[in-house]
Amino acid sequence: MANRDIEAARFFHEVTKHSYTSVRSTPHRLDWENRPLPYKIYPDAPVVMLPRDLNLATMPTLEALSSTVAGGSATPLDLATLTRMLFCAGGLTRHRRVGGEDYHFRAAPSAGALYPVELYVAAGEVEGLAPGLYHFSPADLKLRALRPGDFRLNIARAANDRDSLAGARANLIASTIFWRSTWKYHARAYRYCFWDTGTMLANLLAVANAEGHRTEVVTAFLDAELEVLIGADGEREGIACVVALGTTAAARESSDAASAIAWESLPLSPGEVSYPDLVRVHQASRLESLDEVAAIATASPPDPGPPVSAGGLGLGETVLRRGATRAFSHDSIPADDLNQILAASSGPVPADFRSQCEIYLIVNAVDGIEAGAYRYDRASGALELIKRGEFRGNAGYLCLEQAVGLDCSVLVCYMAALERALATLGNRGYRDLHLEAGLLGGRACLGAFALGHGATGLTFYDDDTASFFGPGCDNKSPILMVALGMPAPARAIS
Repeated sequence: MANRDIEAARFFHEVTKHSYTSVRSTPHRLDWENRPLPYKIYPDAPVVMLPRDLNLATMPTLEALSSTVAGGSATPLDLATLTRMLFCAGGLTRHRRVGGEDYHFRAAPSAGALYPVELYVAAGEVEGLAPGLYHFSPADLKLRALRPGDFRLNIARAANDRDSLAGARANLIASTIFWRSTWKYHARAYRYCFWDTGTMLANLLAVANAEGHRTEVVTAFLDAELEVLIGADGEREGIACVVALGTTAAARESSDAASAIAWESLPLSPGEVSYPDLVRVHQASRLESLDEVAAIATASPPDPGPPVSAGGLGLGETVLRRGATRAFSHDSIPADDLNQILAASSGPVPADFRSQCEIYLIVNAVDGIEAGAYRYDRASGALELIKRGEFRGNAGYLCLEQAVGLDCSVLVCYMAALERALATLGNRGYRDLHLEAGLLGGRACLGAFALGHGATGLTFYDDDTASFFGPGCDNKSPILMVALGMPAPARAIS
């Protein structure tokens, strides 16, 4: 099924919508005996030890979220810096036992703490690391060597000779293992896998900014070429994006990536379950020719957003403190804090796709801002009042009747014109919308924690959310929600 046959994404979006009826009529039971492993493990692959003394970035979080590094920066990339990037993107920050089950919490948020995203490093010029393809193991903070060689040119050619990839010091490939999320969320998990990729990118881009390294997120590439490189099958594990790290002279030669990877990973669980609707939409969003890649990739620089202050905690401390806020008080937050969170989180994204997400809010309790529903202008930083009033009850209902929506100070809703995105990008646009929303939402979570507040990502009743925000949203679909506010005093963060 071709990428331009957008009925695939339309159909998937419709059949995976949540409604008041659907969440009550669909059986939902977790098979704990078949729970997937939270890590991809290559037990026999050669190990590369990573530095344990991380010295995480102290740059103020809001500055790291909103700053950009010039394309000509040629800062060397060493193994210690790469380790900090990998740790802040997907590293293990703490263990906790909840309800009799062990959870391994990572640096970036994930729907249901299921962490479907895997990171692969295609190293070219990294001081202390031989050129090659590596898999990042968050559990023990190590790399597993999968292939020797410099694959930067291979990756760039799969993206229509993207200069940033050929001239990066290393490229990170982010994949998603769908079963790890579908185990709980069934086919709708496809959306969440790209949210989770986006939240990971929020952390990664921030720490790269703090370390002085240019980045670019690339989502337009030949899927099959990169699947062969990392050993993914495109059905159980699909590639979400590539991130160019740093700048140097372009690689001159490619390496042999046609052979199979010699190392096998452990099974995730006794019996994986495949969801045909998910497989179908992922296959339908594949790019199979360089003409398709060229047709949807863009090279135009992103527009700047409103100015951001440099207050709050340092980035490293924020990453370590961040968690999912499980309960909010009804206390208000200052208007300036909300403005800074929105400005820092909604600024330009260095990527090969044009921004599609718009930001809507339900303000419950913000000092200096009237309660009501708003649209946020990402360019100017202005809040446009859509309707005034007390909408706590609506906020709590729209996010699947979860108390955090009722109790939070602000419920942020990332929305997009789905039809416009599909018309422009084909089915591929469906991936990009969810990845971008996850990135913006991940930034908002970091900004909230940096200023001493709490945050958590949420799912929602699709059509009811669009209806709530009124006629102006008739052609827009909710993509992700994030609740912001003051954590309740006891056991607020997990």
